[in-house]
Amino acid sequence: MEPLFLSYFLNEDTPTYGGAVGTILFEKDRAISKGDTSNNLKFTLPAHVGTHIDFPLHFSNNGKKCSDYPASFWIFKKIGFLNSSVDDIESKIETLPEDIELLILKTGFGNKRGTNEYWASQPVISSTFAGLFRLKFPKLRVFGFDLISLTSKLDRAEGKKAHIEFLINNDILILEDMDLRFLEATPSLVVIAPLQIQIADGVPCNVLSF
Repeated sequence: MEPLFLSYFLNEDTPTYGGAVGTILFEKDRAISKGDTSNNLKFTLPAHVGTHIDFPLHFSNNGKKCSDYPASFWIFKKIGFLNSSVDDIESKIETLPEDIELLILKTGFGNKRGTNEYWASQPVISSTFAGLFRLKFPKLRVFGFDLISLTSKLDRAEGKKAHIEFLINNDILILEDMDLRFLEATPSLVVIAPLQIQIADGVPCNVLSF
């Protein structure tokens, strides 16, 4: 399989949860065109933006943070890939092997990225999926998908419950806002590379598939 980025490049047009504007800023701190000796980009952005990982600390003061995971945690050789609507998840996971470490869900909703619909009306992911996944896939470490968040604006209470069920009660990390447009088959290897911010409850990350 041709290597692919499963993560988006960050820019000032990156969609944010709730459609907030002005939270992502890029500016040239130094520029050769202005007589400086080098170019130097300065940027400001929230932790939970673009393709990013949620850690348990996001929903628990006692939860694990970015620096609590060793490098080996982020290499995945057993992957489950579902090209499915949210409504069909429960039936389609029956086709996947039980030893997967990473579950990728391609809903197709990522095609709406760049429109208000992407953050305003994404499908609701049920909190019950966390326990279902843990029972079916005992080695599962990360659940990733092409939606802006595990929490849909259509049901924020269920979204909060889902985060707690995944991150705290079932120890499954969440990988949000993946770029799955060009992924058509199950990768043999995926590497997730979180930005190494020691105390982070969530960070943008690069995701590569092979």
